[in-house]
Amino acid sequence: MFGLNTHLTRRLMVYITSSVFAAILLTIATQYLALQPILERTRARNVDAAIENLVNLVSQSLWVFNEEAARDSARAILRDQFISGILVNDHAGLFEFRAGDLAQTEHRNPQLSNIFRREENDALTVVVPLIVKSEGEDGRDFNIGSLQIRSDNQLIKDQVNELTKVTLTTSVFTIFALQILIYLLVRSTVAKPLELVTQHVQKYATNMDRDANIDLPELSSREDEIGRLFETFNLQRYSLIERDQSLTEYRERLEQTVSERTAELRDTNATLLESLDQLKKAQAELIQNEKLVSLGTLVSGIAHEVNTPLGIAITAASHLAEEMRITRAALDEQKLTKSGFESFLDECNETEALLTNNLKRAAELIQSFKKVAVDQSSDQERQINLKQYLDEITLSLRPRLKRTGIEVVNEIPANIELTIAPGAVAQIFTNLIMNSIIHGFKDKPEGGRILFRALLGDHQIELIYEDNGVGMDESTLKRIYDPFFTTRRSEGGSGLGMNIVYNLVTSKLNGYIETTSQPGYGLKVTMTIKT
Repeated sequence: MFGLNTHLTRRLMVYITSSVFAAILLTIATQYLALQPILERTRARNVDAAIENLVNLVSQSLWVFNEEAARDSARAILRDQFISGILVNDHAGLFEFRAGDLAQTEHRNPQLSNIFRREENDALTVVVPLIVKSEGEDGRDFNIGSLQIRSDNQLIKDQVNELTKVTLTTSVFTIFALQILIYLLVRSTVAKPLELVTQHVQKYATNMDRDANIDLPELSSREDEIGRLFETFNLQRYSLIERDQSLTEYRERLEQTVSERTAELRDTNATLLESLDQLKKAQAELIQNEKLVSLGTLVSGIAHEVNTPLGIAITAASHLAEEMRITRAALDEQKLTKSGFESFLDECNETEALLTNNLKRAAELIQSFKKVAVDQSSDQERQINLKQYLDEITLSLRPRLKRTGIEVVNEIPANIELTIAPGAVAQIFTNLIMNSIIHGFKDKPEGGRILFRALLGDHQIELIYEDNGVGMDESTLKRIYDPFFTTRRSEGGSGLGMNIVYNLVTSKLNGYIETTSQPGYGLKVTMTIKT
């Protein structure tokens, strides 16, 4: 507004004028409040002086019946600026004079022995007895009348208002004159030089020519703040020119260095990319080998597990063949008795039951191995019953678990059906179980326990794997997902087990994994997978 933000002179004028005007208003207010009691005291002195100087003249004039002199004396009292009315009357009723505010009143003052003074809200009233001393020997005092003086309070208020108006008018003219004077002074001493400094800065702020003529006599000759500001800007400009030249030289050297480093980095990057491709291929091969090792371990265990029921079945078949040969020979020699034939039939029944049970057991093991093995070699999704599928994985690993005495408890609800890549699930739980066998229960041969749990939520399922093994410290836990990190490298560990689990959960199953553990308190792996 009024360009106050863009003109320093105007802003200073507003500040100075506002300050002076506020000071004058405060002075006038103080004066207004102080004038009232001052004028009241002045009025009281004037009234007392009028009574002291003129009451005797009025009394003497009435005593000698000089009514004209009495009126003149009374009018003299009325001419005082604080007296608004006067009333003179004698007690004999022969003379009466009224003027001013008391000209229309019909009141007559009674005989008084002393001066009567009354102050009201609207006026001050003073009644003075007119007393004359006789010239005889007895010198008696005669109370011949009374003089009433009235002073209206409005006279004081009018004078206060008049003085205030005069003071305010004088102050306004004074402020106006001061404003013009200060404006001219500020304009010539501050604003104009600052404009020159501003123009100078705008002209040479981006001019990096050291030989440019920047001398301004009206600024360089000043020794005040503006002169020092002008000198400081010029010094700063020279400093910036030198710095700009240094930066230009440094930038050229830096560009050359960057070009050389870029070429070196390009060559190094190409080498690193080639190495990275080789590492990725090696990692993929190691991961595939890890899967094949797991599958080989599974095949070895299944082969050993299937060998027992098949061996029993072969022995039972051989025994049955021998019993059939003996029975046939007895029949050919006509030595077969009823009891012998019944014994043969009982033997056949027992052998048949033994064969059926062991062949069925072998078939179940082979079927379970077939599902898990096919799933581990395929990435296709299909619907599975989670509890049943984890039981099949556990069954396929029973040869390894049976030698350790570890108890596997599956607490997953039987009604959870998932459409998922079962090979990833099989690989995850196979690696977790093998890690527990190799690491968790290596130094804890008895009382091993593995627990499966699952919590089904909205569009996700939380799979929980727990064991009560030896656990791990914080440093090991921080690196558990790192590839090739293992605490059993001397015993043939590859360090890829948990890395494969992490990649399968996060990439293949689009979930996330959290592992918690403390030394002596086992391990807990929580996997959250979207469904």
